[in-house]
Amino acid sequence: MRLFLLSLVATVLYSQDSPDTLLREGHYKRARAAVDSKYKASPNDPETLWLMSRVKQIYNDLDAAQQFAEKAVAANPTDARFHLRLAEVVGDKASRASLLGKISLGRTFKKELDASMAIDPKNPDALTYLLRYYYEAPGMIGGDKAKARAIPDQIIQVDPVKGYFAKVIIARYDKQDSTVEDLHRKAVEAVPTSIPARIALAGSLAGQSSPRMPEAETHAREAVKIDTTRIAGHSALAAILAAQEKWADLDAAIAKAEKDVPDNLTPYYRAANVCLTRGKDLPRAERYFRRYLAQENEPGSPTHADAHWRLGLVFEKQGRKAEAIAELQTAVKMDANSQAKQDLKRLK
Repeated sequence: MRLFLLSLVATVLYSQDSPDTLLREGHYKRARAAVDSKYKASPNDPETLWLMSRVKQIYNDLDAAQQFAEKAVAANPTDARFHLRLAEVVGDKASRASLLGKISLGRTFKKELDASMAIDPKNPDALTYLLRYYYEAPGMIGGDKAKARAIPDQIIQVDPVKGYFAKVIIARYDKQDSTVEDLHRKAVEAVPTSIPARIALAGSLAGQSSPRMPEAETHAREAVKIDTTRIAGHSALAAILAAQEKWADLDAAIAKAEKDVPDNLTPYYRAANVCLTRGKDLPRAERYFRRYLAQENEPGSPTHADAHWRLGLVFEKQGRKAEAIAELQTAVKMDANSQAKQDLKRLK
């Protein structure tokens, strides 16, 4: 009953948000319901087809995502977003394909990306995809690393945060990870109200060999303050507080996160995982993993198989071998490719 009420509250509170806004802000479960309703009412509307394609890709149904994108392009070939949508889906497929498949899909990706940019040449997302294409594609199908390195400065003129993130992509391609923190800091300086920039900088600071946790916490708290309805700030803050063993602050942050975003419990997982990896407050880790398992996860967040696997490792650390094996078996049953398989073999 409690979960039903929380879901109902979330539906009422956010019913005024457009499906596009819900998708951009990571509220995928809410968006799925809204887009399904919209599709039933207007199955031939190109905007709706575009939204359906996005939802299908997020939920890993790439064939359906491509079909909806193709229908959107056919219905309105002059909208740059629809060509970019098709390029995104085909690009996702290419990343999972065989070598021959990559070449064929790569050509389709480039064709649709070019069509999108012919209509809207300054779109930062399209430019970022072009950067990746130029850097990763073989020269025989248009790859060109020099062209890739020139793109971030173009993006900065339109969207500074995405431009600096593009520079991060290049830095990582070039194995210059030491420059990443500075680039994330420049993104924050350019747009202090950007949640992605704040979260990226917090991650850079927390992920160093000598973590700067107090500063990371400052940026995570700022991300929460900018928009309390976005889960990213809450999740980052929960992990950072757990890493510092600020248990009272963590309790308060977790409670606020669930109040602000009741249909996304990712902060529980993030905090529990830190407790597990550091071997700290394992009863808390168990409690948090169980709470995370209480509702459907958002796409892109840890799966229930992940949570059962990690809960099994908590039990192992506590000497509760039978319970650990049961959780690992559940994880493998849910996901045959789960990393729990190796731990299960080790424990048996």
